Amino acid sequence: MSSKPKIRFAIPADSRSVLNLLSQLAAFEGEPGGIALDEATLTRDAFCDQPRIEILLAEIDHIPLGLLILYHSYSSWRAKPAVMIHDLFVEEAARGSGAGRALVEAAARRAIEVGACRLDVNVLNWNQPARQFYDSLGFIALPDWMPHRLEEQAMIRLAEGKS
Repeated sequence: MSSKPKIRFAIPADSRSVLNLLSQLAAFEGEPGGIALDEATLTRDAFCDQPRIEILLAEIDHIPLGLLILYHSYSSWRAKPAVMIHDLFVEEAARGSGAGRALVEAAARRAIEVGACRLDVNVLNWNQPARQFYDSLGFIALPDWMPHRLEEQAMIRLAEGKS
């Protein structure tokens, strides 16, 4: 990797690269089912008038080698938008190229652009390199907060009053 990574927003023509990078992330995280996302859904959710997600790509010599997916949320306490990094992945061969840092810097710029009061990320507890990376950028682990999740089937049961 001789060049400095360039960061840009993904466009519909990048769909295959986005899906490839997300598949690599799923494999890295040990997700046995891989990803359910396909090109049609990606187009519907990312490349539309009101996108649910925004995708930043890192590329060197016009070759995508990393991505960061973010979405917008809201802080009711601060009465301001917030931005959440949902996925960050850089191909193993490109790690150390500055691509990860450049992606997070671009996400921070996007958060400032939309008037966000914070930039959030969740990190797997076993992923020590990622935890150290975010620490080095100034992110602070929130020891009093523990993420909780209600998966789709449990959500349906709860909505139906069956849980």
